[in-house]
Amino acid sequence: MKIRVSAITMGLIFVCSAALCVYGQQKSDSSNTSLGDLARQLKAQKAKEPKPAMVITNDNIPTPKNDSTFNAGASGKSTAESSSSGSGGASEAHDEKYYHAHYSKLQDQLETDKRELAVLQQKLGQNQTQYYSDPNKTLMQEYSRDDINKLNSDIEAKKQKVADDEKAIEDLRDQLRHEGGDPGWLR
Repeated sequence: MKIRVSAITMGLIFVCSAALCVYGQQKSDSSNTSLGDLARQLKAQKAKEPKPAMVITNDNIPTPKNDSTFNAGASGKSTAESSSSGSGGASEAHDEKYYHAHYSKLQDQLETDKRELAVLQQKLGQNQTQYYSDPNKTLMQEYSRDDINKLNSDIEAKKQKVADDEKAIEDLRDQLRHEGGDPGWLR
């Protein structure tokens, strides 16, 4: 009994879906326009439309990066001399894009160095409690402690690198303050 009901239901579903397919094809055949014809019509319409006139605003006009060429004549220095002296390019005014790019690069480097420092410290902890099955290796490590000394020197170098990264970020903040930029640019 269950088989007959499911067979009748399946047959009814099949007939309904076939009828929908036939109805859909008849409806699409009645329009008789192909996709290529529609594309040609749209292209012709776009060609007929006038192009908008260009509006010039302050945003469209390129601005000079710095006025060091004007100031160079008054001070007697050339632009190459003025950019090489001082704090290495701090005389130029930088925009938000510059600060955001450099800050994110420095922040990524700092995070990478901190993770590497954590890994080195973890290795040091493992090596301090490591057990060697070879007694000769154990005696060599107890005598010289080469692996632990090497890890300690690597950790000190990485700590210095982290400190340098933090100083570079602080220098970028100082540069932003001196140039009068928005502190929100460093987020």
